Amino acid sequence: MSSGTSVRFDYLDNIKWTLAVLVILHHSAAVAGLDPFPINLPHVHPSERYQYGILRTFQSINQGFFMSLFFFISAYFVRPSYAKKGPWLFMKGKLKRLGIPTVLTILLIDPVALSIASDGAFWDAMRLVVPSYADMLQSWNMIMGVTWFCWALIVFNAVYVLVRAVAPSGKVAPALPAPFPGFFKILLFATAMVPVNFLALHAMNVVGEDFLGFHLLKYFPMYVAMFCFGLLAQKNQWLDELNLKHAFTWIVVWIMARVFLNPLSLMVSRPFEVIGMSIFLLYSYKTLFNSTTYWSRRLSRVAYAAYVIQVVPLCLIGKMYEPHMTQYPLVNFVLIGISGVIITFSLAHFICKTPVLRRVF
Repeated sequence: MSSGTSVRFDYLDNIKWTLAVLVILHHSAAVAGLDPFPINLPHVHPSERYQYGILRTFQSINQGFFMSLFFFISAYFVRPSYAKKGPWLFMKGKLKRLGIPTVLTILLIDPVALSIASDGAFWDAMRLVVPSYADMLQSWNMIMGVTWFCWALIVFNAVYVLVRAVAPSGKVAPALPAPFPGFFKILLFATAMVPVNFLALHAMNVVGEDFLGFHLLKYFPMYVAMFCFGLLAQKNQWLDELNLKHAFTWIVVWIMARVFLNPLSLMVSRPFEVIGMSIFLLYSYKTLFNSTTYWSRRLSRVAYAAYVIQVVPLCLIGKMYEPHMTQYPLVNFVLIGISGVIITFSLAHFICKTPVLRRVF
């Protein structure tokens, strides 16, 4: 992964595979008995159910930043790729890399997961899935599993290509880079995003949680913002300017948002959580993990495939583990999470070795 020069950004690769692991752990908490999932372990004895609150907090922290940071990192490499390939090859590559996994998820991965969860045959699951998608299309809602992220990136990149096509070149690439935004400028932006988040929440309540395939529309204002920030960060080389002061200041903002704003509303705290944790992690990884090892290269190489296929291993693990589950949700989560990460990344490794799929993943 590079920005179009010989310079590599190993810390961004390391963040990506770390986030992929975190997504799998996030969904492992769901398998352990939380949010709706193809399979959930039965709830434990009431005396131990307080542990579900710990898992919900874990999920809430993740939801507050991890997918937004994925959008930022994806956008960071858009401009160099576009400059190298041109608009048509650029979009062809995006449709191949993002579109094929989306189709595979709808037609294969999710039905397999459903058949595992329901103890049914694959074709029985397909007979349930196909009419469901027909109904969804009538309501303009489309569930794409975890590849809603891929679909959103296709749309975001298409909009970028369209803007580049119609915008004057001088407007797109000014001669002088803009400096890294100051604290109060970013704080003002985060504050201004709060009413936008509430508008998105209202829109989601009206049109549905998966309108046009955009899963949980209430979160999309910050997804769009972070994608735009990724474009700007690459153009202006903002990541080179990140320092300890930025990291410390914004992790404090994140803590304050978690403690004081999150209990009021996620729509209020979300911009501060996304920006705060993202800046902190970007600086921390740039400083501490801007290097590569054999294992980090392997994990980075297969992280995307692991993200796409994770639902199948997690359903299989959950189904096999259910008869042996303990009465401690945290123990269930740890066992499912560790085995889920190992099995998912191992399976992704073999997928990335296949002659056809390695060109996609």
